[in-house]
Amino acid sequence: MVGCVRKGGQFCPEQKKQPIMKTLLYAALALLSSCIPPHAHVHPDSDSPKKGIVSGRVVDTSGKPLANADIVVNNSQFYNNNILGKTDANGHYSLSVNAGSWYVRGTVTVRFDNKTYVLDLFPETTGAFAGTEGAIRNLRWKLTGEKPKEFGMSGHYGGSLDVYGAIGEFFDTDNVEFTFKPVGTLIDGSTGKTLTVKTGDENAKDIPLGKYTVTARYLPTNQPMLLRQRNANQSYKNSVTASFDPTYPGATGSYQLTLEVKLP
Repeated sequence: MVGCVRKGGQFCPEQKKQPIMKTLLYAALALLSSCIPPHAHVHPDSDSPKKGIVSGRVVDTSGKPLANADIVVNNSQFYNNNILGKTDANGHYSLSVNAGSWYVRGTVTVRFDNKTYVLDLFPETTGAFAGTEGAIRNLRWKLTGEKPKEFGMSGHYGGSLDVYGAIGEFFDTDNVEFTFKPVGTLIDGSTGKTLTVKTGDENAKDIPLGKYTVTARYLPTNQPMLLRQRNANQSYKNSVTASFDPTYPGATGSYQLTLEVKLP
């Protein structure tokens, strides 16, 4: 600004302020940028609920984001009054809710062994919340464990074993022990382990979903048994290789393996 130059080559006060202010601004920006790691994304505080909004994150069995999971926000007072949504690529969801009492449930659909499984997700927080207050509700995929006994949920996240004796030949099914040996990975892609399951025990209700080769023995005599899948038009063999099916036609979130056994 030539009009501001005084005699002797001195600048007027307005010109002195301009380079000083720029220097301070650049220094502040440099300090701020040094506090943020490269490629970091700054997200809103996910621990603070927003009024009229329910949001959260869904992860798989290893803690990684679970995309495309189905979210259902149910009204705890009125039947079939719900809000539907899905998680994004980072496992997040955010849904608007009206006044009232609400709770959140979720499912994940998985294709395994040429079958489609719709699996219930575990809610980290089970209680209802007020729509006017909003809430954070996170969920995760579990292979085993008892489901919360709240708002209609029951059972286990794993599959169950149902056993019948051969008609007219064997009746003592309470004293049969089964060995489940995984074939390939489990339904979530993880490595399973060989399990020993006794009919009627709690572990027979919560077997990680997967494909197994199953053998059986009669405990009182330590005798190997013959077995087959029930109602599958099979002959009895020393072992059965199979995955779990819905507990009844059209069921979701509940799967079982039904076997028949007999002595050789």
